[in-house]
Amino acid sequence: MLAYFGLRSSAGCAGNRMLAAMACAITPPGRHTVIDDSPEEIAAFLRPRPVRELPGVGAKTAATLAEYGLHTVADVSQHTLQRILGARAGRALREHPQGRDTTIVDPTPAPASISIEHRFDRDELDPAAHRRVLLALADDLGTRLRATGQIATGVTCTIRYADDSATRRSRTLPEATQHTVLLARAA
Repeated sequence: MLAYFGLRSSAGCAGNRMLAAMACAITPPGRHTVIDDSPEEIAAFLRPRPVRELPGVGAKTAATLAEYGLHTVADVSQHTLQRILGARAGRALREHPQGRDTTIVDPTPAPASISIEHRFDRDELDPAAHRRVLLALADDLGTRLRATGQIATGVTCTIRYADDSATRRSRTLPEATQHTVLLARAA
C-alpha cells in the first residue's frame, strides 16, 4: 500500500521496543535496521549514539549530561546517572544504556472510556423509571469495570430527547472507583 502511493517507510527490528524505536528513528526511508539480540550487537549499536536519543532523556536532561561531558551512550554509567540526575531519574534511565527496556507492551490496551446506554421504547416521563434505568446502567458499568480491572475517574450522562437534541452532564469523581454505589451516586 505504501508503494502504491509512492511513500517509503523505514523499519527497525530489535529484541525490545526501545531498541526497535531507536533503530527506526535513524533508519533512512526505504531501508530497515535489524539489531541482533546479542549483548555485543546491542552495545555496538548503542555506544556511539548520542545520549539524547535514549528514551526518557529530554532536552534538559541532555543539556545537564553534556555539562558533565556525557555526550554518547558509551559515556554514561548507572552510577553517573544517579549522581548527576538524582536517584529517581538515574534509576529510571539506568537500564537504557545497556539496551534493556523494562516497558511492558500490552497488545490490548484498556479503552480510555466505557459507555453503556439505554433507549426507552417511547418517551418516558416517569422519574421512577428514569431512576431505575440509571441504577441499572451504573450496575452494568461497575460490573464491566471490575471484570476488566479498570477504574472510573468520571461519569458522563447524556440524555437524548425525542427531537434529537441532547443534554450532557459530566462529573469527576472525588476518588477513582469501580464500585456501583459510588457510580450511581455520581450519575
